[in-house]
Amino acid sequence: MKRMISRRILVGMAVAGLNMVAGPAMANNVVVTNTDLQAPGAGKVTVQFDLAWDNSWRDGTNYDACWVFVKYSTDGGTNWSHATLATSGTNPAGFSGGSGTSLDIVVPADKAGAFIQRSVVGAGTVANTGVQLVWDFATNGVGKCGSARVKVFAVEMVYVKEGAFKVGSGGSETSPFYEYPTPANPYTISNEAAIAVGTNAGNLAYAGSGSNTIPAAFPKGYAAFYLMKMEISQRQYCDFLNTLTATQQDNRHDSALHFNSYRNFIKKTSGSPAFFGCDANNNAGAATSANAALLNETNDGEWVACVYISWMDGAAFADWAALRPFTELEFEKACRGPLAAVSNEYAWGDATLEAPVTSVLNNQYTASEAPNQGNCNSAGCQPLGPYRVGSYADASSSRVNAGAGYYGALDLSGNLWEKTVTVAHSTGRGFTGMHGDGILSVIGNANVGLWPGFIDGVEEVTGATGAGFRGGSWFYAGANSQVSDRFAAANPETSRNQRDIGWRGARSAP
Repeated sequence: MKRMISRRILVGMAVAGLNMVAGPAMANNVVVTNTDLQAPGAGKVTVQFDLAWDNSWRDGTNYDACWVFVKYSTDGGTNWSHATLATSGTNPAGFSGGSGTSLDIVVPADKAGAFIQRSVVGAGTVANTGVQLVWDFATNGVGKCGSARVKVFAVEMVYVKEGAFKVGSGGSETSPFYEYPTPANPYTISNEAAIAVGTNAGNLAYAGSGSNTIPAAFPKGYAAFYLMKMEISQRQYCDFLNTLTATQQDNRHDSALHFNSYRNFIKKTSGSPAFFGCDANNNAGAATSANAALLNETNDGEWVACVYISWMDGAAFADWAALRPFTELEFEKACRGPLAAVSNEYAWGDATLEAPVTSVLNNQYTASEAPNQGNCNSAGCQPLGPYRVGSYADASSSRVNAGAGYYGALDLSGNLWEKTVTVAHSTGRGFTGMHGDGILSVIGNANVGLWPGFIDGVEEVTGATGAGFRGGSWFYAGANSQVSDRFAAANPETSRNQRDIGWRGARSAP
């Protein structure tokens, strides 16, 4: 199965004001430009911008999309808040996909953003002008005669269709799921009802599972959801940091880890709040919020997958973007789709790594080139370390060549471990799929109480009880990148100082 698969992910942004002063976007594959605010009226204002991304698709199976949301500031950019859109639904009045590719705009009930996606079957570059969202600024407490700056962010997603699927492959992975009592039988998830785990015939089981119940509210992957196409990039994380207060920033980064062989974003100024940028060439101090030239070098590492972020860092990003964590069951759905399980398979649907040892990058920091061989960044690849997000895919890639999951998500096997919510701990099983609301706590933490990282509603400082890792990484052997391998599925994170763990968020489909 061949699908046009984007090879990079991005948060695009632009700035404008109620006085219609616009600024440039900062973008890679997704580009947001020409942001403007139309004349306000009746407590609402149209946020207009141009939106483009490469290798978009809609086929008979699914489609990609951009999750687009707006942040606003009423104090010149010191503090940023999450904008509430005017109404929900598909293509609501006043919203427009603009000129170019025919697009649908789907606004969920919480009005925290919008999915923008192809409305008909097609593939290729989307480059639309005059896209319009309607911001309900009165609901956010902004006066009609006031002044506001806005940033428009876009995150590439893939749509994972509703339907039954299997967990476990019947292979030799570590502690895979299976249908009791036969380890060779994958378990079928055919609805979102509660799942019995234990030693009765037909139960879901895995090594050491004991007996418990996965509640009906726990997202199991049967229901449709959107998943970030790739892991958070270093540039995305910088854009996130640059909308936080100084106190929030201090809790979402570690100054000792700003610049080293695996992370290339650094604090560019010591202001309050500080300004963060990417710079693999280590032009220390040269770029400021007023001089972003060095943030746009072709080899500055901004599109490399972001490491040294803890569960709480990633959860904060997800809450800020009005996304949510995804579960280890959703992970297997995103990899395998509705297809029959293949013993010891990887995310691209077979059990063979494509020559990973010879997956040599000419320059792992550039935004355009791809590895000349392979489809999974696992132990043995050169150079060592995380690669640019989605680096194995381009416009002509097949699923196998791109290392893509069934629905088009990239790097689910290898590159960086995926942080997922586990079914192997009661705190994880208590996860209900609640979305972030775009608002962090005063100290910069996610404040969604049923997410891992909270015990009885109280935040953990460093841990993430109820979370774990799936999908392997550049540091581990390929076998740990197999879809059903649960080597670290219930391993809570205890430190930010991890060079091979990443993050991607999800959102339940409206």
